[in-house]
Amino acid sequence: MTGGQTATIRVLPGSALSLTTPPPPPSSQPPPNEAIFMGPDDECIRNFSRHCHSFYLSSLSPASSNQSSLHEETAIANSTGDCLVQMTSDGKVVLEAFDRICAIGAIGANNNNHNTVQEVLQNEHDLCAKSHSDLLNECGLLEIDHFTTLDNAATLLQKYTEVRNAMRRQAHKSAMSHRQNSFFELLSRAEQDCLTYPIETCALPTVNTSNHTATTVDGIKAILSSIDKFVTKYRPKIGSHSFLAGLHKFIYLQLTPKSGNKHHNSDPSYVVQWTFRGSVLTEACVPAAADGDQLSYARDALKVLFSFLILSKENDIEGGSPEDAPEPMVSFEIHKHVSDITLRRILKALPNPKDLDARATGSLTVLTNSDGENIARENADGHLDEPW
Repeated sequence: MTGGQTATIRVLPGSALSLTTPPPPPSSQPPPNEAIFMGPDDECIRNFSRHCHSFYLSSLSPASSNQSSLHEETAIANSTGDCLVQMTSDGKVVLEAFDRICAIGAIGANNNNHNTVQEVLQNEHDLCAKSHSDLLNECGLLEIDHFTTLDNAATLLQKYTEVRNAMRRQAHKSAMSHRQNSFFELLSRAEQDCLTYPIETCALPTVNTSNHTATTVDGIKAILSSIDKFVTKYRPKIGSHSFLAGLHKFIYLQLTPKSGNKHHNSDPSYVVQWTFRGSVLTEACVPAAADGDQLSYARDALKVLFSFLILSKENDIEGGSPEDAPEPMVSFEIHKHVSDITLRRILKALPNPKDLDARATGSLTVLTNSDGENIARENADGHLDEPW
């Protein structure tokens, strides 16, 4: 997403999540607004920009992009494997050559006491020029003195530096946008695949029934089993600790209102909402699955969440400000049929926050409706639960 657009997800009852802001069309060229400092005749700088753009995008492109059906930000994601490897390799050569030139220029500008280092860098550049003469020449990097001793050397160096930095920023934004879109798709699929409750919010009326999954013995055991498997698999990974701590804090507050709160924990109108950034799941620094799926952690976490929570649908899920990369926020509430007794069982299945190495993520809010009264939980006291 670029410019003043804000990524927004609108959830409609009975339907999947959908992006209300369409993704930009694929393009392998640097965005015009990031290249305004390049003159129309600066062909070498344009070539340098293209290689930087290709290298950073290919380097930051998630492995999971091949598994996503979303529109890609750039044509690089649709390139063949061999072409992508070549683009990455060429971009690496170009950027390393520019870094050497910057280092040589810095040494020469500061003092003359590092001739040995300067000679080593010069020799490395000469070797690179022999192997990649055409590549460096098309980017204007073949002759070092263009950046170090000529009259316009400082201006030229600044132009190249600005181009490199702009392409790196744009690549980071594209990678973040891809991960955001992947997260939205996962969120939609997780909600569609979860058959443990109807498509509804806590505010919508439902038929009272004791056959709900969250009220049956087998259903509750399935929820606990899902949580146990997740904790066993991911607790050793410190990247999961903020999420686990946040989930524990969320359930604990639902069971134990803060002092001064007029609602008792068994009061059906006492409902807590947990809001956190989508990056908590997509950027958790948890190793990818054996098959290379970098979103396996997010997928497993959403499976746990949807087993006994509902996604809040009262508000849009929006991205960040135009100046920053888009950042989705999601909110969950306890499903109305999940009793406090079940929540206590879930709390016992989660690790104690004191044993985790990260603070709880997200924010907690006690919900109220337009009349100033909280949304009701129908089975808070467990009267719909099957006897154990």
